Amino acid sequence: MENFIAGLLLLLLTSKITGIYTRLWRIIIASVLCGLTGFIIFLPVKGMLSVIIRLLTGVLCTAAAFGKRELVKISAVFLIMTFMAGGAVMALMLWMQQPSVTHQGIIYMDAVTYIKLICYGILALGFAYWFVRLVRKRGADINAKGKVCFIIDGESYFFRAFADSGNSLREPISGKPVVLLDIRGAAGLPFRSSDLPDRYRVIPYRAVGTEAGNLDGIRTDKTVFQNIEIEDTYIAFYDGVFGEYEALVNKDFLERGLLRNV
Repeated sequence: MENFIAGLLLLLLTSKITGIYTRLWRIIIASVLCGLTGFIIFLPVKGMLSVIIRLLTGVLCTAAAFGKRELVKISAVFLIMTFMAGGAVMALMLWMQQPSVTHQGIIYMDAVTYIKLICYGILALGFAYWFVRLVRKRGADINAKGKVCFIIDGESYFFRAFADSGNSLREPISGKPVVLLDIRGAAGLPFRSSDLPDRYRVIPYRAVGTEAGNLDGIRTDKTVFQNIEIEDTYIAFYDGVFGEYEALVNKDFLERGLLRNV
């Protein structure tokens, strides 16, 4: 149960940092696998073989949660977060003078409640997430401007775009990110939202200083910004202009920058 909780928190953190989202049931299955890895302590293996087995189980858990796509990169992030969070947990236990034993790379705490375990885990993962955000923010600030490409039915449409960390708009059913396109950009498309009924969506929004409302939107096959690709994103048509830019890109494209060029 301890390893299940720790694995669940680590997988959620990996999903948040990489910006690669998956089904909750896959996260739970992978967390169960994380829990089962605790039984490595009973295997008669030592040294490098033990390290290899633990690395392979980490990759297996990542594959179960996120699939085979970019498996090496995501597994690397998962393992790095595991090392960082594990070090933070050990520091917290030393500071709290919490009795524990280690063997085969597994930490066991004596007489610890699951509430304490969750608190330790949240603090450790919070530290790891904060550190990664510091590194990622610099790259996001540099790469916030460029061309965004919408791919629809095999055709590519390019617009001047700015990635806004305040744009967290999502399509309510799928949870996919939404890119805002102003009236100048919409005029550059050879169709209107009403011309694609199978792709049409109503995108509800709420902004600071304005009343809530709805925007017309369409689903894309893929959106590309700064070499970051997200499938099945949405375009919402904004009745206004964004200055020198035609599109306002969702913050998801900034957050996925962790895996860019790795």
